[in-house]
Amino acid sequence: MTNKKIVAGVLTGIAAGISIAIILNTKKGRETSQKLLKKGNRLTDDLKGKFGEFVDQLQGRVQGILK
Repeated sequence: MTNKKIVAGVLTGIAAGISIAIILNTKKGRETSQKLLKKGNRLTDDLKGKFGEFVDQLQGRVQGILK
């Protein structure tokens, strides 16, 4: 492993740690994390719905081919 990769990894870790600390330790950060969680949950639900629709369509096509 090169020194550049090690330094880049350490700096990335430090930046991630600072970001997480800010989000978790400040009132505004807690509000932001709650908003992110809500948005993430909505996106997850949307993705599940779209995937379910895709599976249903795929099953219909497979059944059509098998008939």
